[in-house]
Amino acid sequence: MSGPVVSPKVSRPSRLRALGARVLWFFVPSFLAALPLLLALFGSDSIRATRWDVWGIAAWFALLLAAEALPVPLPRGGTMTVASILDIGAIILFGPWVAGALDLLTALPAQLFILRNRPGAAALNAGLYASTTVVAGSAYLAAGGSLGAPNIGRDWLPLLLAGSLYYALNTGWVSLILGARARESALAIWRQHFRDGLPQHVLSLGFGLLFAQVRVAAGLSGVFLLALPVLFARYALRLYADLRNDLVSFVRALSVALDAVDPYTHDHSVRVADYSVRVARQLGLGPSEVETIRYAALVHDIGKIAQRPEVIRKPEGLSDEERRLMMRHPEAGARIIGQIRALKDAARMVRTHHWRPDGKGYPAGLSEADVPLGARIIHVCDAFDAMTSDRPYRKGLPVPQALAELTRHAGSQFDGEIVEALVLMHDGNGEAR
Repeated sequence: MSGPVVSPKVSRPSRLRALGARVLWFFVPSFLAALPLLLALFGSDSIRATRWDVWGIAAWFALLLAAEALPVPLPRGGTMTVASILDIGAIILFGPWVAGALDLLTALPAQLFILRNRPGAAALNAGLYASTTVVAGSAYLAAGGSLGAPNIGRDWLPLLLAGSLYYALNTGWVSLILGARARESALAIWRQHFRDGLPQHVLSLGFGLLFAQVRVAAGLSGVFLLALPVLFARYALRLYADLRNDLVSFVRALSVALDAVDPYTHDHSVRVADYSVRVARQLGLGPSEVETIRYAALVHDIGKIAQRPEVIRKPEGLSDEERRLMMRHPEAGARIIGQIRALKDAARMVRTHHWRPDGKGYPAGLSEADVPLGARIIHVCDAFDAMTSDRPYRKGLPVPQALAELTRHAGSQFDGEIVEALVLMHDGNGEAR
């Protein structure tokens, strides 16, 4: 495979994409925040309908405040709450405008005093939460949904429409915000954080309908009883998030242990992990696989701690015997992290990350079927960072020259598809990041 040498300067298409992202980031949230006002001014009476239930609204306010006060941190960044369940119930029981007002009155103090966001960001987030609920609720009423006592046989289609719109708007604007902060495409962020969350949203839709029906049939006592299993679910989700965070901490601790043996290798592994994650996202891999690749890349050289320190720290090139010793580090690393059940897949990537399509890699005897895609990604990113980094015995190559070198050996030493993804990633960003 051949390809152009990439200039490190930011290209005109890259500048235009960056400008487009800033414009999109300004106008889309602003439009969503203003949409309820537009609906209030120009919408029909049917989508402005409201049902007043003072005690029910007070109960929903308390439950939403509790939900906003107890966010669950997610392993891949951000937080989540069970507020979507209550939002759906509030739309059905009270109408979109009351539901939106409840969101605004509960999300704003939570954003300011619990999540410690700046006032401007807190107001924008709370406004967008409320706007999402108002727009979804207006769609529910416009499609003929019942207000107060839902009829499943008649209201399932309006409810499905409202739930779909709620999910699309909620995850869409969050993806825009995270993408603007990380300088990545909103679509890539959505795939990473929300693509696998659709089943949970469908479950939230069902629970929201259940909350509305319980309010009508069993009163507020039934609503608070129904809230108990939701709180237990939140507790279980928090435990899961804590376990995932502990796993991340463990992987980082292994990386620190490697730093004690070879400081260069630690910094190298952090960079390789960053490149590998970006390439994996470029290839459209799911969030779970991307996370496993991150773990494997961070510790892909951990097996070197089993080698002689004088060999690892040797300032000049290795002898043939020393090179044979170092070729054992993938097997040693796989044995170390393979002791952790949650890292079994990462261990396979560590073991095979020096595989080559031409069969000259190691460990010997591996076929293409034995090598996970993540291992091939790490192999390319490992070589790229090694080529562009300074070593005691040589200067690193410029990025364009390193990419050209990878391209020249694509299909023999390196996986061609992954080399192409790395080149495209640098072409899109304009420089290594």
